[in-house]
Amino acid sequence: MIIKGIGGFYYVKTADAVLEAKAKGIFRKVGMAPLAGDYVELEQSNGDYVISAIYARKNNFLRPAAANIDLFFLVVSTVAPIPNLLVIDKLLAVAAAKSVKPVILLTKTDILPGEAFAATYRSAGFIVIDVRADFETAKLEIMDMLDSRLSVFTGNSGVGKTTLLNDLFGYSLETAQTSRKLGRGRHTTRAVEFYEACGGYVADSPGFSAVDIERAEYIPKDELQHLFIDVSQYVSECRFRGCSHLTEKGCAVIEAVEKGEIQKSRYESYVELYKNALKISDWEQR
Repeated sequence: MIIKGIGGFYYVKTADAVLEAKAKGIFRKVGMAPLAGDYVELEQSNGDYVISAIYARKNNFLRPAAANIDLFFLVVSTVAPIPNLLVIDKLLAVAAAKSVKPVILLTKTDILPGEAFAATYRSAGFIVIDVRADFETAKLEIMDMLDSRLSVFTGNSGVGKTTLLNDLFGYSLETAQTSRKLGRGRHTTRAVEFYEACGGYVADSPGFSAVDIERAEYIPKDELQHLFIDVSQYVSECRFRGCSHLTEKGCAVIEAVEKGEIQKSRYESYVELYKNALKISDWEQR
């Protein structure tokens, strides 16, 4: 399995060692690059190792750049940076599209409590763990999820992904302070890298900005209603087939928002992502 790729070199975990390899040129010709999390075959060429085959992936992400993910830990801080709900909701929809279980890890609640945020996402059906409210309990809960799985920690720059991994697993990964001037983190982590943990593998990943996520992982407008788990349960109750859930009379989704059964902020993210998808033709994403 590739545990890290950087600068055209890939570090492949075998039964006996971690080997440095390059990818065969054929992958570039077919527009496919190896990713951390890929299962691959190696062969030797002039004394060096090369990746000669990439096994079929069950999923892959553009951001973070990884494959075969089982668990998607979305790290969200209550402050510096504050939560960007649109980015969070898009990432949760992307996880659903890839058939990956998402878990929200809430950090920096010792600085600013996050009860309202946690309540919003728990009511929508997500697991939310406040890692600072009771760290030891949170640690056990997270570690129980990792056995035999490939997990990735992702989130905005500065939310504390790397610090959290160090605290959870005793790593000594490099961290950086959040910029006071910009209110966001610096990109200390340069590439997705997997580490053995609790019978599985867990990856740190580079932080991202809202702009990064807008450019990554296109979701067709008609799929969004099924990828927002709180919206999807009302879709079949709409009066008309093909309802966009934006303005239609008799829309069960809109009625659920008005009754408080779907959180308003979640619905606003759905509407924004739907409108953004309208601006992009499917052929532009092929």
